[in-house]
Amino acid sequence: MIKNTMLKRLNQLSHQHKSGIVPDFAWVSKNSAKPVKPNAVATKYDGDFLANACRVPMMLAQSDDPLAKNTLKRMMKFFSKQNTLTAGFTLKGKPLNKYQSASFSAPVFNAVSFNRNQGFDNLFMSQQYIFARPLPTKNYYDAALTTMAALEVEKNLNFS
Repeated sequence: MIKNTMLKRLNQLSHQHKSGIVPDFAWVSKNSAKPVKPNAVATKYDGDFLANACRVPMMLAQSDDPLAKNTLKRMMKFFSKQNTLTAGFTLKGKPLNKYQSASFSAPVFNAVSFNRNQGFDNLFMSQQYIFARPLPTKNYYDAALTTMAALEVEKNLNFS
């Protein structure tokens, strides 16, 4: 029941904007969910797709649940249309930064590796850059998400 409700609310959040991406934090009630306002939890970006929401594609990547698949598909459709997958977006799809980050690319790469041949394979190629660089020594978040993606993708693609 908790899983189903969580996926329903996540899917509702995804359908609130054409981008399909979800916010870092949301107010969730019995029947609905809505992004929080700026500074409701931590920063002015609380209602945007940033450091917490960037993990969502990785968390949904292997799900067979129709709501999870729908939410992930909407997100991947948005990401595949970006010239550069930057480190954060408004829910309307405007980049919040000009730089890339493995914290965003690793979860997207993970998600597309489990969902090949669905129209998002350009992301498989464009986000591989995270494995061509040494793991960061001063950014544990990038390093942890890259390592997690590498381990999951290795299992999925049988590189061993």
